[in-house]
This record gives sequence, structure tokens and C-alpha cells, in this order.
Amino acid sequence: MVQSAADGQQEFGGRLDYDEAVLEVAALIPPGRVLSYGDIAELLGSGGPRQVGKAMSRSGSAVCWWRVLRADGTLPGDLQVRAEVQWAAEGTPRRGSGVLMKDARWEPGEAEHLRIDEVAALLPVPKRRTPLI
Repeated sequence: MVQSAADGQQEFGGRLDYDEAVLEVAALIPPGRVLSYGDIAELLGSGGPRQVGKAMSRSGSAVCWWRVLRADGTLPGDLQVRAEVQWAAEGTPRRGSGVLMKDARWEPGEAEHLRIDEVAALLPVPKRRTPLI
């Protein structure tokens, strides 16, 4: 499991970087369940599917990367083939060569939502443009 700032791990000036926050959420996903890149961005209240995908591509091997995928239930290229083995082993609901998102999507419980909120609170506040008046 990814080690968190709350456990005294990688922290940046009292804040987590985005990649670490994404990995924290990904590490919570139980076997046989998945989230899309967009689901993770929404849970964190920051970034979007592309940012989550980039974070996973940089350091997703630190967690069960096959549980974080595209909204259509697939993964890019060679990851798809490797993930299919994992999905079969975990009993992840499948359709064709992908995951059946409506059945496999993970719904965090209260404890997981609290942890995700803690992680999200450690993300830096994005810089906002101030209106010129």
C-alpha cells in the first residue's frame, strides 16, 4: 500500500503532490473493483482524467494499477493484456476485453471517504487567476 503523509511519508511543505494523492486513492480500491481516471479526479476534487492517467503512468506500479482504468472499462495497449490476468484472478466483472464498469465500479464507504477527504485536503490549492478590475 502507498504510504501516506498522515503516516509520516512523502509530504511536500505540508502538502501531498498530485501523483501521491492519486496513488493514495488507488490503493484503497479493493480486489475485484475499479475506478475510472475521472472517478479518482472527482473524489479528490482536483484535476481530471488526463492528470490521473499521467500520475498512474508515472508511478502506478506502486499500487494495483489494473483497478484504475478508462471510463469505457479498458486500459491502454499492453496494459490491457496484463490487466486481464489480474481481473480474472480477482473476479472483476467483465465484458469482452474490458471491465463492466456499472458492476465493477467501487463505491467508497464512509471510512474510505474520510481518508480520501484527508488526502484531498493535503493537495495544494490551485492558483486561480484573479480578475482584473
